[in-house]
Amino acid sequence: MKLLPQRPLPPALQETCAVRAERLLLVRINASGGLILRMGAINRCLKHPLARDTPVCLLAVLGEQHSGKSFLLDHLLSGLPSLESGDSGRPRAEGSLPGIRWGANGLTRGIWMWSHPFLLGKEGKKVAVFLVDTGDVMSPELSKETRVKLCALTMMLSSYQILNTSQELKDTDLGYLEMFVHVAEVMGKHYGMVPIQHLDLLVRDSSHHNKSGQGHVGDILQKLSGKYPKVQELLLGKRARCYLLPAPERQWVNKDQASPRGNTEDDFSHHFRAYILDVLSTAPQHAKSRCQGYWSEGRAVARGDRRLLTGQQLAQEIKNLSGWMGKTGPSFNSPDEMAAQLHDLRKVEAAKKEFEEYVRQQDIATKRIFSALRVLPDTMRNLLSTQKDAILARHGVALLCKEREQTLEALEAELQAEAKAFMDSYTMRFCGHLAAVGGAVGAGLMGLAGGVVGAGMAAAALAAEAGMVAAGAAVGATGAAVVGGGVGAGLAATVGCMEKEEDERVQGGDREPLLQEE
Repeated sequence: MKLLPQRPLPPALQETCAVRAERLLLVRINASGGLILRMGAINRCLKHPLARDTPVCLLAVLGEQHSGKSFLLDHLLSGLPSLESGDSGRPRAEGSLPGIRWGANGLTRGIWMWSHPFLLGKEGKKVAVFLVDTGDVMSPELSKETRVKLCALTMMLSSYQILNTSQELKDTDLGYLEMFVHVAEVMGKHYGMVPIQHLDLLVRDSSHHNKSGQGHVGDILQKLSGKYPKVQELLLGKRARCYLLPAPERQWVNKDQASPRGNTEDDFSHHFRAYILDVLSTAPQHAKSRCQGYWSEGRAVARGDRRLLTGQQLAQEIKNLSGWMGKTGPSFNSPDEMAAQLHDLRKVEAAKKEFEEYVRQQDIATKRIFSALRVLPDTMRNLLSTQKDAILARHGVALLCKEREQTLEALEAELQAEAKAFMDSYTMRFCGHLAAVGGAVGAGLMGLAGGVVGAGMAAAALAAEAGMVAAGAAVGATGAAVVGGGVGAGLAATVGCMEKEEDERVQGGDREPLLQEE
């Protein structure tokens, strides 16, 4: 105990103590309806020392403005510290934790997150829980494209959604939920994540005192009659559940016994606190997950389960999403149009990787001197052009967006730029190899004068690549006829010895080329 004050705090605790917990705006909606993603705020939350290498659960509250989302978030926030400290009792009463309140979001519209994560779950299986307020993503004032993008960002920034509504599930609620589920399925397919892990329908101020939540869901399904197919599929499964809460001033009357007058507030508090405790207790079971059997190579394993995303991994996925959304391209007004764009994006990326791999293989195959001299720069240029055209033709027919020609033109320009960069390097390499061979042959035949001649031969290759090598080959083959059999034999022997020496170097494990690239 005497030594404890002398020991510095671990870096994680030092960083935690230095940063004040607060609400942070992650996605801002500007005056024109555009979206501004604040990656600095996202990194501050998801790369927090307690969440960086820990699976994360993101509790997101959805709903219209002024529907009581802040009230719900206040109670969730007040209950998290007690559960984090290991207290298995009910969440603390409102006001017992001064300074820890969600509060109103003011005039700034967008998606908010509490900057400090709360570690819940059993030891060895801790999950960092974040609270997220989706703001007014359901606002009808926003354009269709903005709402679709907000749904995509909400899906990425949540693993447990609570749709907060008042009295009844209105048609606007179901319409938004239909679009959200559709967008989540599209995003899940593209990024390999579970689209909807868990969804609560929280109906507050409900008058259905004689029905359970599932009974209310049954009534909703009867009224839908096929109008919202994705919502129906979700409600029929095990990923969604419904909770009914009474109004604070209304008595719920049971069949056998009425609630005594004067206890209506207690009736509401009882059900509400039970719901809050249930949500926070089950949150660690809904950490952000990838689909079964899916993961990207090179990612760190989280708690032995590759499917669970850590805060750092999720931040990277959001950065990738923002890179796609930030590109100037065709707009989309529906989840189907967004799906078509993401499909085309995958095809374009696949085409780029295929061409990059082809260029890499050509680079490896021509590293050795005599391997390079067998492929003239003009020949290599034709090979790259043929491969480029084949890739464009094969991947172009699979594009779905209307702007197919513009996409192909942009892709062709990128492939041509990569081919040109490789050809510049390859031409310099080819001429360097040719100079080395010419110098060695000339030195072997005529000493210093021969070296000068050999160097001159290599310099001439810059102006006439094909002619130079062809002439060199002809001289080597017919050297006996032109300058005597001894010169021709000496040329062939010198070249043969150099190629044999290089083969021995490679077989012996020496992979370095005879001439290093600059």
